[in-house]
Amino acid sequence: MKKVLAAALLVFGGCVSAEAGEINWTGFHAGLNGGYGWASGGVTANPGDPLTQSLSFGQPVVPPVAASRNANGGLGGGQIGYDWQFAGRGVVGVEADIAAASLKASASTPVTLFGTQPATFDVSRKIDWFGTVRGRIGFLATPDLLIFATGGLAYGRVSESASVSLPPGASNSIGNFGYAFACGPFYGFASCFAGNSSRIATGWTAGVGGEKRFTQNISLKVEYLHVDLGSGSFPAVGSLYAGTPFAPSFLNARSSTAIDLVRAGVNYNF
Repeated sequence: MKKVLAAALLVFGGCVSAEAGEINWTGFHAGLNGGYGWASGGVTANPGDPLTQSLSFGQPVVPPVAASRNANGGLGGGQIGYDWQFAGRGVVGVEADIAAASLKASASTPVTLFGTQPATFDVSRKIDWFGTVRGRIGFLATPDLLIFATGGLAYGRVSESASVSLPPGASNSIGNFGYAFACGPFYGFASCFAGNSSRIATGWTAGVGGEKRFTQNISLKVEYLHVDLGSGSFPAVGSLYAGTPFAPSFLNARSSTAIDLVRAGVNYNF
């Protein structure tokens, strides 16, 4: 990603504007952007009630488990901002952007239930959109080429799910300490535990970039951003057939999400 950004800045630097000496960077700008993102993170699940925290055959009924997989995809959106040029070659500004994203992935990892029963922990994650509100500060390498650092608030829609299931055809159940869960076709359940979440996540972002003015009004930028959308939690609730005197067992699922992205954008400067 850094090599891509460096190459783009070299291309910018090689372009000469006929109006470079007349360019003023103070003012509003708005435009469009597009690029590619690499989302990382995972989901962990821990026993949440006395039954899932207990032992069976000397092993946890449900042990802690984790699964993760990177989600890569395209993204595109728009931005608006304002810059102030100061001390000749300094530029400081603010910018807000929002982008649709196609970042989704799923993963599975084995887990053992009841001390002896093989099972699978499945997770999925999708980032539908995200945005940032950032400050940026930089210097003019030439009158028409701005090199900048940027950082601020990040937010986005993150959807995720987690489930635990037995192999095809297998069934099992357990109840104790006032809690219970059942798995498999004998009990009519595809999953032992299942849960999902869709939330507006918030966090922070930081990055670097460059912007080239080709005229007073038209500019092209490239930037790299790291976007950390923090972590969130949700329950994965145990399946339980009607008529049982127990409460459903549950797992505490927790996820974290971060995006590294490289994008290019075009601005109209007012």
